[in-house]
Amino acid sequence: MRRMVDEPYFTHSAYSALTTGIQVKCSKCHGTGIVTADKDYAYFRCYNCGHQETRERTIYRYDVHNQCRNCGRYYRMDIKDEAKQHFPVLHVACPHCGTMMPGKVHKTAEAYAYIAEIKDGKEPYFGLELWFLTSFQGKPVWALNREHLAYLIGYLSADLREKPFSIPRKTQTDHLPTFMKTSKNRKRIVKLLKKMQER
Repeated sequence: MRRMVDEPYFTHSAYSALTTGIQVKCSKCHGTGIVTADKDYAYFRCYNCGHQETRERTIYRYDVHNQCRNCGRYYRMDIKDEAKQHFPVLHVACPHCGTMMPGKVHKTAEAYAYIAEIKDGKEPYFGLELWFLTSFQGKPVWALNREHLAYLIGYLSADLREKPFSIPRKTQTDHLPTFMKTSKNRKRIVKLLKKMQER
């Protein structure tokens, strides 16, 4: 009889980028890469082509705020286009009267990007597709990395699954959708997971 004691709630979550990393598909070569993070930045590195990216985790607002020289009204225009956000001055139209005039681009720290959950099989830092991603009856089945994959295989194939004594209410299995924990699906899902493990 195979017995497994569950793990703490955040062991395998998007927080993994802070410790073990999240394995993803490179947007350039579609090879395997890894996303890691610290408190200030998120990092991506491709093992295949060497492509690298770094992203600041603070979210900034870029805008031009000014007083129109034609109508005299004050306005603030958000700059959504990333290419324009790095210019020191932009010509923008007054939203009240349409007069074009130059204005200084202001950069303001608006929020801190807290770690979000995995959505649509993509990690939250760069929006890259997870390396270990498949589907079961139209529903996504994924793992963040090899450690998470091994956990899923171990948990779903165990005959006896137990909650640890020292850990409060929530455990890692609370992340799992019901269809994965249902006894009639477990064998087929384990088969899919083992196939992903061969990559």
